[in-house]
Amino acid sequence: MKIGIIGAGAIGMLFGAYLAEAKHEVTFLVRKNNENEKLYIEKKHNAPKLIHCKQVSEIELLESMDLIIVAVKYHHLGQLKVGLDSLPKQTPLLFIQNGLLHLSYVEQLKQETIAIGSVLHGASKVNPTTVSHLGIGLTTVGILKGLRKKVDMLIESSSDMFPIQFTSNIEQILFRKALLNCLINPLTTIAKVQNGELIKNESYFIILRNMYDELMGAFEGWQELLTWEDVVELCKQTEYNRSSMLADYEKGRLMEIDTIVGAVIGEARKRDKILPVLNTFYLLLQEMNKVGDCNY
Repeated sequence: MKIGIIGAGAIGMLFGAYLAEAKHEVTFLVRKNNENEKLYIEKKHNAPKLIHCKQVSEIELLESMDLIIVAVKYHHLGQLKVGLDSLPKQTPLLFIQNGLLHLSYVEQLKQETIAIGSVLHGASKVNPTTVSHLGIGLTTVGILKGLRKKVDMLIESSSDMFPIQFTSNIEQILFRKALLNCLINPLTTIAKVQNGELIKNESYFIILRNMYDELMGAFEGWQELLTWEDVVELCKQTEYNRSSMLADYEKGRLMEIDTIVGAVIGEARKRDKILPVLNTFYLLLQEMNKVGDCNY
């Protein structure tokens, strides 16, 4: 399959690396000054492997793709609207943003087939041309509208290092991930610690538990879909990871506050629930937020 990827950030490059390994023809849309640089993935520390891909700087050059993966952060989607509208309506799009707000964005697009993905891999850019795969996670993909054919071809590329599965309830999967992100990202960012510290440090552990209880009180029925043990296990599995929000803060980039934390607070408000702890974190993060450059 010919696969276009818009966004050469950590997750975009990770997708490109594994899909190229699966013998797909991968083309990245990048900024013009990046077009001639080679891209690499580190599966082991200090062992970069070339990502076999093409790079273009004009979105029109993605018109022949069988599938386009949109991997930029939510706050960069607005400036892509005109470009995405210029693509053939038959071209399937897969969006893999964090949070929830991109669901409203994709409803405005003309494409006949739109899929949404939830990605649980740990990845970080070592430098502008190299991504490090820090932890294996599951990618779950669902169809918002259109046909499954191209998505099924993508799922056939699943491997031990890059597992992919299909779901018929992608909205539930996205909300579960948003809840997990609300538990881990704000606290790690404000405390400036790795994920594992949330369960190693007594004070952070108590705050984490208080946040979990607050969220479960607001969203009844979610205790079985997201248990406290699930949260602790994720902190263990990613103990040496720096959350994406913390990484953005440390690199002076705009943090994904509204699409993750703000969206969950909004969902609670619809249920006439308030989230005092999470709302406090939201306000603190807003003060910490910095404006960054576009990554594609």
